[in-house]
Amino acid sequence: MNNLKSVNLSKSYTTNEESIDVLHSINLTINLHDQIAISGNSGSGKSTLLHLLAALDTPTSGKICIDDVDISSFTKNELSKHRLENFGFVYQFHHLMEDLTVIENILIPGQLANTNPSLKDDAHELAELIGLSHRLNHLPWKLSGGEKQRVAIARALINKPKIIFLDEPTGNLDDKNAQIIQDLLFDISNKHGVALVAATHDNNFIKNFKTIYKIEDKNLEPEPWLAPPTSILIS
Repeated sequence: MNNLKSVNLSKSYTTNEESIDVLHSINLTINLHDQIAISGNSGSGKSTLLHLLAALDTPTSGKICIDDVDISSFTKNELSKHRLENFGFVYQFHHLMEDLTVIENILIPGQLANTNPSLKDDAHELAELIGLSHRLNHLPWKLSGGEKQRVAIARALINKPKIIFLDEPTGNLDDKNAQIIQDLLFDISNKHGVALVAATHDNNFIKNFKTIYKIEDKNLEPEPWLAPPTSILIS
């Protein structure tokens, strides 16, 4: 995979026979190595956009393309395979499996993909990378909030994704742990060429991104006071 595109992407929901528009005609290109932040008020559609880009939701109109191939032509199995091989996900809340250890949580996506013969070695390397190699056999309840989020990052990285989608990854952390998570994510992105696409309110986090946009009135617009656009096309 070389790039991911949305083309005239729109999303609306129907509630009690009323249609609610969330996103309108979003044109967005994500290339490898990109670092893109998307800001906006609560309820503006940031998370919805991430879910659409990651093929976790379907658009009302428009399309998502991988290397110019419309993913609506994919079967469910092909979509699942695509997500496992190309995407990682980190959310505001870590969503760890509470009855699994640190190493077991990290391994989950790799076990689902079942394509990596060195999976366990890679998981141990990731645990070292996030500074939790001494906690491999601990259950999540024994970890701090920042440590849990680091485990979630390692889990997102286990299949060597091309893009990591981040939905308010620092929103539930204190300043110290938020900084640790920021530093870890950008270090990984810069060293390994993993693209970052983040929905966030955190201005300390946002300022590190090369490309910054805001969702306002259902549209995606450049945020000129933060950074110039580099890889997103605006309709």
